[in-house]
Amino acid sequence: MQRTLNLVNAPAGKRLAAWLIDQIIPAVAVGVVYAVTVPAVLTGAGSARQDALVTLWLGMLIAGVLSLAYAVWLWGWQASAGKTPGHLLLGLRITSEEGTPAGWGPIFLRSVLIGVSGLVPVVGPVLMLLSNTWDTNHQRQGWHDKVARTLVLDVHTGRNPLTTGGLFGPSTFAPGALSPGDPGHPETGMTAPALTRWPAFTAAAAGPITTVPGDGRSPSPDASGPSSPDNRPAPPSTATPPAPTSAPEPGTVRPEPAHAATVRPTAAPTAAPRTPVPAGSGHSSGYREDRVILVGGAGSAADPDEELGSTQLRSRPAGPAAVRLRFDDGQDHELSGSALVGRNPSAAAGETVDLLIPFADMGRSVSKTHLHLTVDSAGVWVTDRNSTNGSGITPRGGQRRRLEPGQPVLAPVGTTVHFGDRSFTVSAA
Repeated sequence: MQRTLNLVNAPAGKRLAAWLIDQIIPAVAVGVVYAVTVPAVLTGAGSARQDALVTLWLGMLIAGVLSLAYAVWLWGWQASAGKTPGHLLLGLRITSEEGTPAGWGPIFLRSVLIGVSGLVPVVGPVLMLLSNTWDTNHQRQGWHDKVARTLVLDVHTGRNPLTTGGLFGPSTFAPGALSPGDPGHPETGMTAPALTRWPAFTAAAAGPITTVPGDGRSPSPDASGPSSPDNRPAPPSTATPPAPTSAPEPGTVRPEPAHAATVRPTAAPTAAPRTPVPAGSGHSSGYREDRVILVGGAGSAADPDEELGSTQLRSRPAGPAAVRLRFDDGQDHELSGSALVGRNPSAAAGETVDLLIPFADMGRSVSKTHLHLTVDSAGVWVTDRNSTNGSGITPRGGQRRRLEPGQPVLAPVGTTVHFGDRSFTVSAA
């Protein structure tokens, strides 16, 4: 029974073991011929020896014909169903790079390359079959797979694309019965109607963000950005806000703190503008600090896979030394500052991050730069970078919540973060 709906690359050990199992049938055929005829050849004399030699050659001919028939049958089975006896026993499947049956040509080419490697007995085939170990793309393909453009997948631990709609899979196999357009849906951005996808994100549309998303507090009256998902009114505050000392720098990502438990520490401003606030707004003084988030950049709406153009990280907030991110493909990263996650993440002009985490997603549900992460004393702030297939978080014991592009959301330890149809869990370092 598979443990995940993601695609899982077959490990090198299983690939080699499956190939060895496939060689048992022809090896047994040749072994039987030798066992029956060789003793007679060695011990016979005269005409008896000649008869034994004839029997040996006849037996080898029959074994060769059987082996050839077996090879043709194996060729067709791999081409149409991705199976061999070894693959069936160990739960492996051979597919094309699109997750469809590989076809006769690629399987033939793949087999010829393995056969040619046998010119160096034992060592050659073993190196060829273990060559995916040196593939930097998450050990995805061996040398013969790269030439034949095939994949070897472990269907005992992951999804079988041959029976679930190819590399992307149909909606019936989406995690959590998601609908097209929801974060984590394999077809989102691929075949889903345009109206079900994430809207293009621009700074003008979003406006300044003056609350921490999900903190249960409504934005200030003059805020133009999206409101918090929880629109309960904030209780009146009796504490006087700290005196501003410096103006925020353009492009700095900093949500306004709501309470001590979820405050994201920021550098103290020196000359921030002070805006009059109506009486009864919850501020004891007549002024409010304008600490805003400037996100987005030119061209972000044109290509959702491009980077946000003006996010800048100036300082790391005080808090734990690090958190650990455990990805569903086995990756494990310790994060102590900021990071970008995606297929091939890159920082935008003027943006500074501590770590780039490339994630080779065969289903291509992950955008080039999908998430921005920043460690906080309470966990990790996660920001969707206007990805094609969206993002979401699932708190420990809670329900999944999708992320709005450009809005940072706190993911405490124990939270699962979804990006495309992949995920990672936040844990203590």
